[in-house]
Amino acid sequence: MNMRTKLIIIMIITSLLALESAARSAVGRIVVISDPHLLSPELVTPGSAIRSADAGDSKMMAQSDDIMRAWTDSIIGLKPALVLIAGDLTYNGERLSHERMVQHLDRMAAHGIQPLVIPGNHDCNNPYAVRFEGDATVPTATVTRDEFAQIYRDYGYGSASRRDPASLSYCCEPIKGLVIIGIDSNMDELNTLTARGDSANSYHNGGRIKPETLQWVIDRATEASSKGKRVIAMMHHHLVPHFDQQERLLANYIVKDHDNISSQLMQAGIHTIFTGHLHVTDAATRFSPDKTDSIVEVATGSAICYPFAVRVATFDGKRRTLDIDTRWLTATSTCADLREQGRQRIINSTPGLAAMISGKAWSKLGGRMGQLKRMLEVGGGKVELPETPQQATQLVLRHLSEVFSRTLLAVVEGNDQECDVQDIISQGKHGVRAMIEEVAPDQAEALWNFFDCDVYPQLEPLVRSILEDRNAVGTPTESHTDDLRLSVKL
Repeated sequence: MNMRTKLIIIMIITSLLALESAARSAVGRIVVISDPHLLSPELVTPGSAIRSADAGDSKMMAQSDDIMRAWTDSIIGLKPALVLIAGDLTYNGERLSHERMVQHLDRMAAHGIQPLVIPGNHDCNNPYAVRFEGDATVPTATVTRDEFAQIYRDYGYGSASRRDPASLSYCCEPIKGLVIIGIDSNMDELNTLTARGDSANSYHNGGRIKPETLQWVIDRATEASSKGKRVIAMMHHHLVPHFDQQERLLANYIVKDHDNISSQLMQAGIHTIFTGHLHVTDAATRFSPDKTDSIVEVATGSAICYPFAVRVATFDGKRRTLDIDTRWLTATSTCADLREQGRQRIINSTPGLAAMISGKAWSKLGGRMGQLKRMLEVGGGKVELPETPQQATQLVLRHLSEVFSRTLLAVVEGNDQECDVQDIISQGKHGVRAMIEEVAPDQAEALWNFFDCDVYPQLEPLVRSILEDRNAVGTPTESHTDDLRLSVKL
């Protein structure tokens, strides 16, 4: 082989290696985590106070530091370029919890990983920040919004980011060609704290995007898109409904004016947004009216709550895609059966769900129970309607507890359509019929026929939306999005 031939071969090999390197640099791995609700161990002295708070919570907050340590180990093992944390970093905004969270993030950063955070409704100006001291809780320092930005200066709020003057929103380009926009959707500026001299404590967990912040986000996204860069957004509250009528039934979990805002973000070049807040592992798509454009919202459940999920996304700059997978934590160094314990907590939360639903119904019907009873008694026979909200809750629990648990597990796990939808619906109807037979046995058949023929058809689109994981049911823009594995165009 002569020298010229050798040089040609070397040049070919060098070119191939350069192309391979370029291809690798166009692909970046991103881990997305949400709602770790970390409670610093420094704030806990064992006793009945922490046991009582932990026992009544679907979150495993007494083990939150161990779980966050395990997540940090897992994330380091995944070797991502970037970690996005979509809010509620702390249990209730305790300063010591924020400082403890930074220690976990520092450990990721020491392995060449760049974490980026955005606040959640729990994180700033929280009047319920306490330490647990034996049998008592004692107020402890929370943080202001300025203090939050200072604490996380290395994780979104430093010189590498551009800041929105009106909020804790920011944008940066941690991966070449990929711009991250963190959107502050919180209302904690409206909170009041007696510890700061206010007359009472008040707390706002709903979501909004200020008009000036929305324009700032649109400007940053438009600017990035005009330069051929891809954009991913993250915020705490939902932007896209994850089931029909979410804005009516769970208004505090979705930003105000979400339809208008999502349309504007789509037009500005944002087609993927990561969120948290509701503690569900769910993805939803909103299409433009002509279905030529869309925005996909990927909500991630709480890191300390069953099913203990995170998202692992791969950004491909050449293909302009984001391939999203889901991973789960199964154990920590101190809890070998983490998933089973967490699952049982979801089941144990059913009474709270029943109380919420029956409470809403009672607020609408409670004042007319006497009138309703008299109307039913006109037809003759015994009528025993609940007389208090507590009695209404117990009635619901007797007949619908299991179906509530099955539905709740399906929703938090994701891919709801993989459950036996028809069996859950049949079980729910059976429970409703049993409730009717209990309160009005002599008119049960007529009342059941009324429910089955006139009431349930009005409810069915909502039921199908929740259980079949569909959005905008029965409309031209109806959609189904895989909750656990999906690929989106950026």
